[in-house]
Amino acid sequence: MTSDEASETDVSDTDDDTAPEEVIAGGDLLEAGIMVVSALLIVGLLGYIASQAIVAPTAAEPTATIDSVERMPPESPQAGRVRVTVGLENDGETGLGSVEVAVRCGSVERSLVFTHVPARGHRTGTVICPRGTTPDADVVAWIEA
Repeated sequence: MTSDEASETDVSDTDDDTAPEEVIAGGDLLEAGIMVVSALLIVGLLGYIASQAIVAPTAAEPTATIDSVERMPPESPQAGRVRVTVGLENDGETGLGSVEVAVRCGSVERSLVFTHVPARGHRTGTVICPRGTTPDADVVAWIEA
């Protein structure tokens, strides 16, 4: 056997094709693992986004209350009437652009409009009512900011 024949035999007897296949198989396993982790990450992120879209902050209804009723001084032009202080509470997670409150004083009705009420905010306003009436306040309408 000549040296040329021996080198050809050595080359053909060695199984060089198996070494790259083993490396590729290991690489395939790594690639598959990365794909699974990536897919789980994407599904988790999409699930989180969907849950946040479904569970949007709900706006609590604003409430109006009568904070105080004071007699007007006798020397004022409004003598014989009372000053009614109305409180507005926005307990919601969202600010309000405008809120209309109706204040009933017996048969007389007054209207207050509050603007730019922040989330979890409080505003006050006053109206003048006839003496001897029991004022009552209710929120009529509101617009979220």
